[in-house]
Amino acid sequence: MSTRPPPPACPSSGIDLWSDSVLADPYPTYAQLRELGAVVRLERHGLYALTRYEAVRAALTDWQTFSSAAGNCVEPAANAQQGASILSTDPPAHAEHRRTLAAQLSARSLAAEATWIERTARASADRVAGRASFDVVADLARPYALAVLGDLVGLGDGDREPLPAWSERAFNAFGPAGERFTGALPAVADLMGHAAAMAEPGRTCPGTRGAELVEGGRAMEIVNYTWPGLATTIDAIASAVHLFARHPEQWDLVRGDPSLVPSAFEEVLRLHAPIHCFTRLTTAPALVEGVEVPAGSRVLVLYGSANRDERRYPEPDRFDVTRDPTDHLAFGRGVHLCPGMNLARLEAHALLTALAERVEGFAPVGEAEWMPNSVLHGLRTATVTPTPAA
Repeated sequence: MSTRPPPPACPSSGIDLWSDSVLADPYPTYAQLRELGAVVRLERHGLYALTRYEAVRAALTDWQTFSSAAGNCVEPAANAQQGASILSTDPPAHAEHRRTLAAQLSARSLAAEATWIERTARASADRVAGRASFDVVADLARPYALAVLGDLVGLGDGDREPLPAWSERAFNAFGPAGERFTGALPAVADLMGHAAAMAEPGRTCPGTRGAELVEGGRAMEIVNYTWPGLATTIDAIASAVHLFARHPEQWDLVRGDPSLVPSAFEEVLRLHAPIHCFTRLTTAPALVEGVEVPAGSRVLVLYGSANRDERRYPEPDRFDVTRDPTDHLAFGRGVHLCPGMNLARLEAHALLTALAERVEGFAPVGEAEWMPNSVLHGLRTATVTPTPAA
């Protein structure tokens, strides 16, 4: 009688993925982990990290094994308190949380909003194109994304301004215990309180997405706009301008052929996925490229590493607006595919198109600074000098 050999042992690493130095530039560390294996045991945090493209994509499409129903956080206490939401449920409960939001943010539904979003993009581009210099976060990405979201949801000025800071800090609740995690909890409470307050009569403008949610008794779903939808869009847009400032030849290509804008934005998302990781819990033993991950394991799904896997993308660290990597995993995959991706693309395409008409090029000023966030990957600040187009 022949017996099947046991699966190979899982490689392990003592790397701290959440140190400030790694968060500032995680890609060399991701490359080290990919070299170790498609799944690597992170000893410091008791996690199994999925590092390569095929392993991450397979996990995202197998919600039965890699479940979100027990939360998406690193910390057990955070998962216990997360509650049912669009992020922390699996089918069939997930469909109920997703239904209204997905309908509001479908490509067909958003087609009616394209004209005013493009108008907002042109106004935002006008404000920065003639400046001596501007910060891609504070002066462009943040006010633009906040204006679009605020108008879409129907928020008054006073209900908009705190949202970017709350949204950014709240993402740290998905990471490990520490100063960032502790600071995230009040921000989460603020966002939840804000959504609840939107249910007050007259708080949201009639005819908006927010008013529709309130009228349907689903005001708390507003948090899905003000939390994951806001911070990630800000980060993606800021990363785009940052990349074009450092790769002027790529901006020349886009200006010469504006039909490259969609491909360029997908390449930005591949290179700098705004969300780098969430966790899942295995409901059964899972084989990942021959290595068994035990049932009941907390698994870290590394979108940011998968999108730079050299097994999937030739020269993965190179910015190439002609690559058109529509298979990237920045928006996830499967039943948890980001419901806000159509809005994010619409916003980014409109702004990049407006900038291409007004700005011949961007020159970086000084060093950019990336924010240390446990889940988000985005710039804290980056200054550029625009050259206005003739």
